[in-house]
Amino acid sequence: MRPSRLIYAMLTALLAAALLSACGGGSKPNPSSTTSTSSSSTTASTSAATSTSAGVTGINTAPGIVSASAAGVTATLHATTHSPKVNVPWPISFMVAKSGAPVQAKLVYEYLFGGTVVAKRSNYTFTGHFHDNFLWPGSAVGYPLTFRAVITAGGQTLLLDYPVQVVR
Repeated sequence: MRPSRLIYAMLTALLAAALLSACGGGSKPNPSSTTSTSSSSTTASTSAATSTSAGVTGINTAPGIVSASAAGVTATLHATTHSPKVNVPWPISFMVAKSGAPVQAKLVYEYLFGGTVVAKRSNYTFTGHFHDNFLWPGSAVGYPLTFRAVITAGGQTLLLDYPVQVVR
């Protein structure tokens, strides 16, 4: 393995371990609720280095907002900053609708480094709106990461990518 590939592999493994142990998680919201709120904890769900989910990728529609739509299903992510601070709650929210009405959705968080999924976390179901606060680990500081929300609703998969660089 070339030194640059070895360093990349080591960084990917380090970030995956850090994200699996410190980001996302929480409990599954009530699927009949139109507004759910979760506080992140340290429960792990799936492994690192899995392939990226196929789906329609969203676009930035305004500062702090990413949206995607397909076949009448629209998903929007609202985030407060691209530079979340270590161990400070980072509030994010999601809205999912089909033809303008709230729809039941599944939400999974993925974390990408260099375009590769290094960790997957959480598995929420909700209807219409969902809010979360979670803490970024100190081991993520300084790395250019992409926070991806994979939303499945109405037979569609929408990918909401949000670049972040965690700071102290």
